[in-house]
Amino acid sequence: MRRATIICAAVLAGTAFAPSALATDASTHHDIRLSLDPETGVLEAVDRVRIHGGGRVDFGLDPVLTVSAVRVDGRGATPSRRAGGWSVDLGRSGTHEVTVDYGGTLTPLDPSVPGAVGRRAFAGTAGSYLPASVHWFPRFRSAVLTYRVEVRVPAAQRAIAPGRLVEERLTANGWRAVFASEAPARGIVVMAGPYRVETRDVGAITLKTYFHPEIARLSGDYLSSTAGYVERYAKRIGPYPYSAFAVVSGPLPVGLGYPGLTYMGTRVLRLPFIRHTSLGHEVLHTWWGNGVRVDYDSGNWAEGLTTFMADYAFAEDRGPAAAREMRLGWLRNYAALPAARDHAAVAFTAKVHDASQVVGYNKVAFFFYMLRDRLGARTFADGLSLFWKRFRFRVAGWEEMRQVFDEVGGDDLKDFFAQWLSRPGAPGPRLADAAVWRDAGRHGVSFTLSQGAPVYRLALPVAVTTSTGEERFRVTLDGPTSRYRLITRGRPLALAVDPDFDVFRRLAAEETSPILRDVTLDTNAVTVVLADDEATGDVARGLAFRLLDAPPTFAPAVAAARSLRPLLVIGIAERVRTFLAANRLPPLPDSLAGRGTARVWAARHGTRPLLVVAADDRLALGALARPLPHYGRKGYLVFEGAKALDSGPWPAGPGPLRVRFD
Repeated sequence: MRRATIICAAVLAGTAFAPSALATDASTHHDIRLSLDPETGVLEAVDRVRIHGGGRVDFGLDPVLTVSAVRVDGRGATPSRRAGGWSVDLGRSGTHEVTVDYGGTLTPLDPSVPGAVGRRAFAGTAGSYLPASVHWFPRFRSAVLTYRVEVRVPAAQRAIAPGRLVEERLTANGWRAVFASEAPARGIVVMAGPYRVETRDVGAITLKTYFHPEIARLSGDYLSSTAGYVERYAKRIGPYPYSAFAVVSGPLPVGLGYPGLTYMGTRVLRLPFIRHTSLGHEVLHTWWGNGVRVDYDSGNWAEGLTTFMADYAFAEDRGPAAAREMRLGWLRNYAALPAARDHAAVAFTAKVHDASQVVGYNKVAFFFYMLRDRLGARTFADGLSLFWKRFRFRVAGWEEMRQVFDEVGGDDLKDFFAQWLSRPGAPGPRLADAAVWRDAGRHGVSFTLSQGAPVYRLALPVAVTTSTGEERFRVTLDGPTSRYRLITRGRPLALAVDPDFDVFRRLAAEETSPILRDVTLDTNAVTVVLADDEATGDVARGLAFRLLDAPPTFAPAVAAARSLRPLLVIGIAERVRTFLAANRLPPLPDSLAGRGTARVWAARHGTRPLLVVAADDRLALGALARPLPHYGRKGYLVFEGAKALDSGPWPAGPGPLRVRFD
């Protein structure tokens, strides 16, 4: 998922093969001895699995790995191939030990292969990654498991897995480390690389960095920041639940959260702002998503809660203006989401594209902001602490969370949760008939608020600017229309409903300024490429694939200009200028002219969204492939190579929820 310049997620791997006779509980325990040679990619392993069941049971194993022997309770067994894995006969029902000898050869990471990043195991001297989702170990059908993993790698390498470090030492055959799960887990992941390891003890918790040599100098700062986040969230939620936390670098351009560690791309870790943003998000996933596991059948609450308590909280730390800007940014993103791509928050399980992030991260984070506003900060904090205590190392869904907040708040939140989480869409309140009144020496304002179906119950802030200052009110809109009459101390000069964007709603067109996501989220968009040669055209088409949330539809320049569909224009600056002028489309804004090696801006031609990428040459165009997709919330950008020199939103109008009386 894109979020700033980093993909962030709590990684909770599941299974993908048919049910078997195995019980779905934590009685499944893996004791793995793993040898990995990153230079050759050779993986050899023995997994002793303690399971409870009987008859034939299935286990998954990645197709690149081959089973060489299977034993059940010490006796040789003949496994059979099944779709997506293998099958073995346990015999009588009971507790059994299944030993699987297996191995194979992994290839290095190739980011150019579709789906390679984060979706397959790879091995190489620059870094190895064995994710649970690809079944690098025999995965029986159990909801959760426990494990002990012994990893052997060459002497120049170091390996790590989530869990308590039992022992580690240099042997004649290389480096050996043993890790044990500290709580039931959904899967097992192993990482290795030419790491320099730094350690810092903070009370009973050991903090570590496993960094590549080229970024080892950053370890001290990352350890300090991690210590701050652990302390911050322990105070606000409950004690840190593991013995250690590690920050691990790797070749994947991602940020992944596991129990007690986060894995981030080496390039990402170099970015100076990551310690102050994404790192905190990943540390918080230790509590939400890994400490309390998500009931995916009822939707994923963890990403939105983590976004609210990390990303949004950091904005609040900077002040009310920064927090307001983030809320407005969430609403702008939602306004850019086509109705056909909207869905209820309870339907969100994981980020698979930008559209899902708008709902699962932004809208859900906004929900928690409104829930805190309704309950009060103290009661909201008490609810989070109780939720943590009650469901630590257990699975919880939205319903369990609601029951906890009902309990601490003494309120029935069923309708509140339902209207924001179980429905797609958002309310669109409208203001009408606003007027100043005077009566018997008093004065104030009267106005009407309305909304379409389905009706929401809304607590809307109202600000009235008067001759003696601003006065604040809150009104309730719980039907199609309501009339209000407010008394003010001073003479009313202006009225604004929800001026600080405290309620999740669909912004009116006048309240929004064009952003890149107006086009990139729309699956109906059409793309025109304006290049001087085929090679440059290939670069432009590749950038279109990176930018758009769905496979691009390319069209000739004339057809694209005449179409009424959202339009993406990518090409060389002079050809772009000619195309825009010939078709009377918005030109390059004066504020961007002559700056950098590439200019990117969003605009509207009437109601038609327009996104333009104009680069000086092929090299400048190609330099945008990595950074540009992470700036969907922006209205304009100026790049010098791959570096964004300037970016920001275009100004928006006051919108229909504001009126002046003077």
